[in-house]
Amino acid sequence: MSFNFPLGLLLLLAIPVLIIIYIIKNKYKEKVVSSSYIWDLSKKFLKKKHPLNTIANLLNLIVQCLCIAFLSFSLADPVLNFQNGAENEVYILDASASMGIKNENGETRFESAKNEIKNRVNEATSGSTFTLVIGDSNARTLCKNIQDKAIFNSLVDRVQLDYAESGLENAISLAQTLSSQNEGSSFSLFTDKDIKTFDGFEAINVSDTNKNYAISDLRVNDIKEEDIAYVLLEADVTSFNEDTKLEVEFFKDDVSLGKVEEEVKQNEFKTFSLKIQNIDNKFEEYSSLKATILNEDYLKEDSEFIVYKTSDFDTTSVLIVSYSPFYFESVFNALNNNDVKISYDSITPLMYSLTSGTVGYDVVIFDGFAPDRLPVDSAVWLFNCGESVPGSGFYFQKEFTVEDPGIKASYANNTDDLLYQELTKDLVKRDITIKTYLRYTLNSKFTTILSYNNLPFIFAGRNDYNQKEIVFNFDLHNSNLPLLADFIILMRNCITYSNPSILTDFNYMASDVVTFTFPDTALSCEINTPSGNTEYVSSLDIQTYELKEVGTYEISVELATGQTRKLNVFSAFPSKERTPLVEDEKSYTITLNANAPKADRIFEALLVVVIIALVFLLADWMIYSHEQF
Repeated sequence: MSFNFPLGLLLLLAIPVLIIIYIIKNKYKEKVVSSSYIWDLSKKFLKKKHPLNTIANLLNLIVQCLCIAFLSFSLADPVLNFQNGAENEVYILDASASMGIKNENGETRFESAKNEIKNRVNEATSGSTFTLVIGDSNARTLCKNIQDKAIFNSLVDRVQLDYAESGLENAISLAQTLSSQNEGSSFSLFTDKDIKTFDGFEAINVSDTNKNYAISDLRVNDIKEEDIAYVLLEADVTSFNEDTKLEVEFFKDDVSLGKVEEEVKQNEFKTFSLKIQNIDNKFEEYSSLKATILNEDYLKEDSEFIVYKTSDFDTTSVLIVSYSPFYFESVFNALNNNDVKISYDSITPLMYSLTSGTVGYDVVIFDGFAPDRLPVDSAVWLFNCGESVPGSGFYFQKEFTVEDPGIKASYANNTDDLLYQELTKDLVKRDITIKTYLRYTLNSKFTTILSYNNLPFIFAGRNDYNQKEIVFNFDLHNSNLPLLADFIILMRNCITYSNPSILTDFNYMASDVVTFTFPDTALSCEINTPSGNTEYVSSLDIQTYELKEVGTYEISVELATGQTRKLNVFSAFPSKERTPLVEDEKSYTITLNANAPKADRIFEALLVVVIIALVFLLADWMIYSHEQF
């Protein structure tokens, strides 16, 4: 036994005080008074001198002392421990995406599981300890050996649903570790799947739903029938629990295109198709296509599928600073004919000298001209700069001219470098003949793309201002590069590197990681999640972001050019979580340690007994003792 408030034992000092009161109580003395008064008192005295009255007084004192002693012990809050009388409970909570399906009572399976855990905790024997293991994509032990029921229930309330595939296997492994460490004597799993378990491990299925439908894909195809252009929309639909008739509605930019109704067999894919005439190719002008199941569904998150079109900001704006921009204009025109969107303007070096250093382009090309300052809001390409450029990261040394047919520069052996791979992608890599070139001294930030005798002829990286920079130490007019097929591909790769598409894919699964590639002109990136939260990621270089929810993420990237790129990505419900009622093929068990200790049962609910003892003490004093004092 122990005491939570040992100062309560000070009340025992009232016992000797009570005994003293009994000792010093008033003595009866004879006095000469009227006979009638003496007659009345004599009856009382005769009664008090009776032996039974003496015993009653002694018992009365003993009872009062015992009441005070019990009251003192109760105020000290004694804790009585009964060895191995309680359990060390371990609860495993499935927090995977399918637990978001609603039951017939309107609660999600996740809410039902949490409520069941809290009910069991409240009904558990005092002294029991509670451990919570979370089974989501990041299986973990949230808390261990919590004895306070209110604290444990508050931790259960804080657990959030994870829109990812189940991590039950890892969670059960964590529970097995707890068992091996003698930190659990009873194990319970709360899930929505039919789990095979063995002795010592209880699995509670909290699901009761029989209406669950899903759209797993949405496709758009151009078709032609009798010289009439059509667009065919196709959605893959599944009913997981019943044979039924489903109705699917198709949308273009949130405007309804029509509804399709079909019979669907349980657990069989059914393609719902809608054919629309594409008059004057107007159907190509859209930002999103959507298919939605209209039937009542207890999991709405997988009853909708959205396909977003790529951004309208895929065009790269280029400023050419050159006296003879012919080669650049030609190659950009060729790239435009191959669906690489480039808009360009050409100015003379003299005109550029009049700018303030902010030009509002994605890429600025300096051809045969060394600017006094680099633009602060764009990537830069430098061709044949015969002077050092402040902040460029390299220094001009000397110009060299060789005899015909010139030197043959080769692509460097940098195949392990990611930047080299990006700029040389799809190249045939033929040697390039050069007659006149410049020698530069450069820092270690750059990656060599083309070289001759270990001298870099084309290199790329970041300059002193952290801008993306590509440098050619020769004039295109003094080489055969513009005549090679590699020229167009190399310029395409340079555009992709200098002004990358922020995203290349717009459809994902929940828990997927999105990779953003930001241009140098990006200032900030804001992400609005499907639940309405706003988050921010760094807009420098390559960044990753995990899609933790199901639905549409709205992404806004602010550029130094004054533009804002707005992108939408759709995060679909995980495919493996769409069939939660299918029995798990694996069998799970937790091997319990036969010598695993249980918790000690605690008894400390003495408040009612304290009140009864106090009432008894006061009643006894009022009835039997007050007349004697």
